[in-house]
Amino acid sequence: MLRPSLLSFYILALSSIVYAKPSFHAALQDIRIQARQQDGNNNHSVVLLADLATNGDVTRSGEIIRNILQTTAPATVDNSIVYTRPDAVSKSGQGGLDSAVCRKDTCCIWSYIVPTMVTAFSENGGTRCSALARSAIRMVPEFARDGSVGSGGADGSILLSAGELQRNENRGLGNYANLILSWRDTFRLYAPGISVADLIQVGAIVATVTCPGGPRIRTFVGRPDVDDRIPPPAEHLLPNPASSASNILELFAAKTFTATDVVALVGAHTVSHQYVTEPKYAGFPQDTTAGVFDTKFYAETGGAVPPVGVYSFESDKVLSTDAVTQPMWNDYAQPGAQTKWTDAYATAYFRLSLLGVQKLNGLTDCSGVLPLSKPVP
Repeated sequence: MLRPSLLSFYILALSSIVYAKPSFHAALQDIRIQARQQDGNNNHSVVLLADLATNGDVTRSGEIIRNILQTTAPATVDNSIVYTRPDAVSKSGQGGLDSAVCRKDTCCIWSYIVPTMVTAFSENGGTRCSALARSAIRMVPEFARDGSVGSGGADGSILLSAGELQRNENRGLGNYANLILSWRDTFRLYAPGISVADLIQVGAIVATVTCPGGPRIRTFVGRPDVDDRIPPPAEHLLPNPASSASNILELFAAKTFTATDVVALVGAHTVSHQYVTEPKYAGFPQDTTAGVFDTKFYAETGGAVPPVGVYSFESDKVLSTDAVTQPMWNDYAQPGAQTKWTDAYATAYFRLSLLGVQKLNGLTDCSGVLPLSKPVP
């Protein structure tokens, strides 16, 4: 169930996350200037985040993340990158799951978690992704935090901060939230360090690639969870659904995203359904290929009238016609634009998945555990 628009949740996430750096307001102004300059060249943001912006020395993971953030390396991995579990069998007969060698390998536990996720996210024999997959993609932005310095981002707060999940704007996520917490309880028996923050972010990437056409986005783990004693932010932080394109872009620019990033990210609506914005169209998808991660959304939103059975959000319509975003929107609406869009989506989403994580050098690349990508039918 989506409320009222996945884009709105992205906007709230991006308007509520800040970085723990000195002279924040000056840095924020620099970010906005850089984002506007990049927009003029129709480019993704290349602004570095967290410790990558301040540390000269980086780990191997930090180097990979830095290169992706600066668009000198792709945010996707192809199907040749596959994780191999340590060859060990435990005394309990459960394969390597509870073996010492698996416990020492950060990615090993994820090679067991991911197939469990794939089962939940697949529908019709894998020919489309499920409602739970849509919930996983919707939950990604972690829109729970208020933006106080040192908080926010991919920290599990939507499930761990008291009362956050029960808020009106989060309705419909309860079933998926319970599933995440059940995965946490099950797999922490073998890997106590598994965080809700990682389960949310990895779950969203797995959900995306489980959808036919979805990109296989590079996946890092090691995000810490928010302290559940931190109170949740004030309510009513969602922007007005009638916000102008310029207001939407300004909110994104404040968090290092360009218009190019915005147009790519909103394409996630290709697998969404609306239930609340317009009750008489409850359950309507946002394009005619529900459950498939393709570019039909761009062509069908940009048209004068949506196809029968499709509902288009006003926030999407304004982006499809705005002078700044329309050229990119039209590019993705063209036949043959699938790879161009999914590469752009992966680049922007990768940045989104790291917002608020302060120690990017400490993350571990577990991209090989992802399911293989599938072409659009």
